[in-house]
Amino acid sequence: MRSAGVRLWFGVWVGAVGLLGLAGRTEAQLIKGSKPPAAAKAAAPAGAAAAGSGNAAATAPPVGQARLMRVPVNPSDPVAIVNNEVITRQQLADEAVARKGEEILETLIARKLIEQAMKAEKVEVTAAEIDAEIERVAMSMAGVSKEHWLRTLAKERNISPAQYARDIIYPALALRKLASKRVEITDEDLKAAYASQFGEQLVYRMIMTRSLEHAMQLWEELKKNPGGFENLARNDPRSIDPASRADGGKPINGPLRRHSYPREVTDKIFAQLVDGDPEDKDPTHKPKDGDITGPIQVTEETWLLVKREGLIPARSYDPNDPALAKQIRDAIFESKVQQHMEQVFAELMQAAAIENKLTGTVKLANQGVKPPVEGEAPVMTQAPAAMDLLKTDPSVNRSSGAGAAAAAAAAARAKIPATPAGVSSEDAAVRQKMLEKAASGAKPE
Repeated sequence: MRSAGVRLWFGVWVGAVGLLGLAGRTEAQLIKGSKPPAAAKAAAPAGAAAAGSGNAAATAPPVGQARLMRVPVNPSDPVAIVNNEVITRQQLADEAVARKGEEILETLIARKLIEQAMKAEKVEVTAAEIDAEIERVAMSMAGVSKEHWLRTLAKERNISPAQYARDIIYPALALRKLASKRVEITDEDLKAAYASQFGEQLVYRMIMTRSLEHAMQLWEELKKNPGGFENLARNDPRSIDPASRADGGKPINGPLRRHSYPREVTDKIFAQLVDGDPEDKDPTHKPKDGDITGPIQVTEETWLLVKREGLIPARSYDPNDPALAKQIRDAIFESKVQQHMEQVFAELMQAAAIENKLTGTVKLANQGVKPPVEGEAPVMTQAPAAMDLLKTDPSVNRSSGAGAAAAAAAAARAKIPATPAGVSSEDAAVRQKMLEKAASGAKPE
């Protein structure tokens, strides 16, 4: 149900600026955090005449102040005048549709699906919730105020406060509400969480490749020369992860915890480098420092080789500590709600009947998709990848480790800074590669 090549941003109803408590202010004033100056209110130009009056210096607002502009809304309204020739809003709209129409329409489709689901479930996202979530994201991701965070988004990525609220924060909160009621925490979940928090931690290096073929080639070379792992990770063109390459495959986010997300991947790593074969009683066969896994698949186009460099022993804890128990349960809930958010949107998309007039594609309700037939209107080959962005947005994943990395990676994908200037987000490159659901990987004989 996903298409990795589709970037999907979500939107919300008109008035998102008001939801942020910022209604009635121009974007320039939002960035500066200033009140609308009276002079600027009085100086709103009346169309192109002001531009050609020769009194621009007299009517321009003082430096640092914003000018309130009437936004063209009618198709025939001029958006620019070039040597007395008008470019209309309709011409601009046509050009925008030609260049970005498909992408933006996918956003609107996703918005509509979420809004329909919220209405059906009688659930809403309030202004206070959006405001509080922006505060939380700003503090947890970068340790800055909401105002600082929004200024950084506007300055570095040209993302306005209203756009951030409607395209990132609202859909995350909306899907979270729809998904939360599905979450159940089992005894097995609790056991795994305690093992992750207090169990052994693996000190490791890794090589990430684009294909099983490359992974197998490197695996064969490493069987002959295990000591060459660091050099291959740093210098070999088949090693594709820029963050870990710089330090010879050493991840900057520290040791790997048992059962970390995605669990299918980390469990395979621990099975090969920590636990070993439970049926093999020969102590000489137990995993040790210097051992290297076979190729482990992370995504359709991503494979890992992992080398054990050390093992941090497990720590003791009090299983009867109520504060610790609450912390563990909260962490489990956050992890599981992410999975259900993705499932909720996939179900919405599967159940929807969508006729895309712009692309000529058709998706029938509760039916799979098929390739277009020659001479017929094309049919959607895949559903929009809504969760490709949401699952890794800072407003979605609240865990301290993988969440920060995921947020940074999602922000990069959405052209949004994961952290303000001067705040490191390098750990994103390592952990993001392990954020997709893993398929099977086996150690070669």
